[in-house]
This record gives sequence, structure tokens and C-alpha cells, in this order.
Amino acid sequence: MKRIGIAVLSAASLLAAGTAAAAEPQWNYGQIGWIQSDGFEDAGEGDGFKIDGSIGFLDNYHFQLSYEDGTYDGDGGYYSGDTDWDGYRTSLGFHQAINSSGSTQFIANINYFDIDFDEDGAEGGATADGYGLGFGLRSMISEKVELEGMINWTKGNLDVDYVGDIDYTDTTFVVGGRYHWMPNISTGLTLTLNDNGASLSNSDLGIGGDSALLDLRYSFGSDISK
Repeated sequence: MKRIGIAVLSAASLLAAGTAAAAEPQWNYGQIGWIQSDGFEDAGEGDGFKIDGSIGFLDNYHFQLSYEDGTYDGDGGYYSGDTDWDGYRTSLGFHQAINSSGSTQFIANINYFDIDFDEDGAEGGATADGYGLGFGLRSMISEKVELEGMINWTKGNLDVDYVGDIDYTDTTFVVGGRYHWMPNISTGLTLTLNDNGASLSNSDLGIGGDSALLDLRYSFGSDISK
């Protein structure tokens, strides 16, 4: 998985360096999406929805907030029943153009997340929270097509009723593509690749390893400080 993530980021960088795009990535938007995720360890698959919002300010900064709600099938794995989860993630970040047109931008984020888990038919549950850093690129390779790649490192804590606290660290790789049907409306597909396959902390707050997010986005305005 590490080789895949590094290769994608390298390819995006080379592609962006050789392509003159007509627009800059937009940082003011709201979107709703559907998530499909691998289950935790051998515990089936999960799906749910996700709502995101992003605001750009002071030319080079952005703040993002997302909420996610879903269920995964226990499927006879470590958890015997279906488990519902919901939680949120915030990111405060910096973005800077790395080419003359501004179509390709370097991104650095500080992230925080908090998730609750409830297993159907069982007493108690679990919570997970943590913080991390993310680095990557966004690039408008044409007027219609956008690519993104990120590497996220997370330090988290899982608190399970009747078990106690479990500390962990994790690294995930995020790659995505987006098509802009109109200046303000676009659809995107984002893949989160989890190197250890057993995280509770991927970029979509999912439960488990790899996940896919299909979204519909509405972008609006410019930097709110302008």
C-alpha cells in the first residue's frame, strides 16, 4: 500500500508540472457522499453517508468539518452483530500553489476526529478519538478534471467498554478524482488505502481498512476573507 500511495503522489506531481490548467482548486464547498468500507479485521463490510464542508480564508488557509454515520456487518468476525458508528472530523490546513497558474497546490493539514460505536444487541460500546497530520497535492489538470493525493498519519485512542483504552498509530493514503460538470457542481470518487488494514482512523472515519467515497459537491464563492 505504501508503494501505491507514493507512486500516485509522484505521478500527480509530474502530471501537474506538465499541464497548464485553467482554474485553481476550490476550497469553499459543501458535499454529501456515500461510503463503502472494509470491516474491522474480519468483521464484514461497512457503508454509510458523509457530509462535508470546507471554507477557505486568508488566501492560503482552510478549515474543514465532516460528519459520518454508518453501519457495518459483523459477519461472524470479532464482533458478532452489526455495529453502528457516527462521528466527526475537523481539519485546519495550509495550501500553497506550486506552479505559476495556481492549478496545483501543496496541502498540509492538522486533523482531529471523534467516533462512537454501538454494537446491536450488546451492552456498552466504544469511542475512538485522535489527531494527526496530512500532506498532499490537489491539481486541476484541466477545466473539468481534478486529482488529489494525500498521506495521513494518525495517533489515536480506542476506549472499549469493559476492556479499556487502546492506543495506536496509523498511516493511510488517499487518492481521488473529480469531474466538474459545471463551475459549481462536481462529483468525486475518493479511495482511502490503509496500510495495516485494521484502522479505526482512516480519512473517512471508517471502520477497518480500505474505503471508497462517492460524493456530490457544490462549490461557492471565493476565499471568505476577500
